[in-house]
Parts: sequence; structure tokens; C-alpha cells
Amino acid sequence: MISKPEAVDALREVERVHRRTSTGGAYAKASPHLLFGGVIWTIGYAATGLARPEQWALIWLPLAFIGAVGSYVIAYASQRREEGNPAARVVHASRVLWMIGTTMAFIASTFLLFLPGDPLAYLAFPALVMAFLYVLLGSFGLPRFQWIGAGMFALLILGLIIGRESIAFWVAVAGGGGLILGGLWLRKA
Repeated sequence: MISKPEAVDALREVERVHRRTSTGGAYAKASPHLLFGGVIWTIGYAATGLARPEQWALIWLPLAFIGAVGSYVIAYASQRREEGNPAARVVHASRVLWMIGTTMAFIASTFLLFLPGDPLAYLAFPALVMAFLYVLLGSFGLPRFQWIGAGMFALLILGLIIGRESIAFWVAVAGGGGLILGGLWLRKA
């Protein structure tokens, strides 16, 4: 017979293992997204730093399309094939597109609202939003996301303080590099 305190301890241990397994699974699913997004981000911001502002759309429109399609494919492939239900995989992958679209719509509507005259805002604001979202995501039991977002945020602010004239390259390193390092870190979880 097991005593009540032993049963409580056993249930706590089961809950702890369940939490660690769930967290590890979430990190494993997120890792390819961060790696892929980091590559897109690094290419986009490095190219933006080399181009004139009127050419930025020519860089970002195809990269945004490639990023959305790639994220959908990664989400679809990462969803477990439970019960052989491909519709569940499509729904899961579609949620990723919904998150991407919502974030892009928020950033675009903020630009429309404030109409920034300084190109710096178009470079730094999306990166700050993403850092903020990673910190928020981390507050839902995924603390590594908090560290990834906080690191991105700190490097972006440092870039704004000491490297404003080369902010696109700061964002490429802080955002893209941060996502790639974060993706590698999550892969090890």
C-alpha cells in the first residue's frame, strides 16, 4: 500500500515529467522555425542594408512569401501524424500562417497609423515586435523563448544607441543571428 504523502509525491513527479516533456516537444517543434526564420531575416536585413529604401520592397516581398510558405511546410511536417488525420496537420500549419499574417498586419497597420518619416523605424520596429513576442511566448512556460527575445531586444537597443547608421546589419545579427542561435539552443532541449 502507498501512503498519501508518497502518492502526492508520485503525482508531482508525474506532473514535472509531463511538463518537461511538453516543453521539450514545443522547443523541438519551434527549432526549425527559428532556424529558417533566422536565415530569412539575416538575408533580408543584410540585403536591406546594402539597398536604397525604395528597393526594400523588392527584397522583402519575395522573402515574406518564401518565409510564409516555408513556415507552413515546416509546421505541416512537424505535426505528428496522429490517427492518420492529414486535416489536423493542415489546421496546425494554417495556424502558423495565421500568426505570421496577424503579426505582419499589426506591423503594417502601425506603420500606416504613425507614418514614420525615418527609415530607421521600418528597420527596427519589426525586430522589436518579434523580440517582444518571443518574451511573451516565454511567459507561457517556455522560458528559453524569454531569453531569446531578451537577447534580441538588448542587441537591437544597443544597435539603436551606438549603430543607428548601420541598423540593418545590427538587426540582421541581433534578429537573424538570435533566431539561428535560439533555434540551435532549442534543438538541444
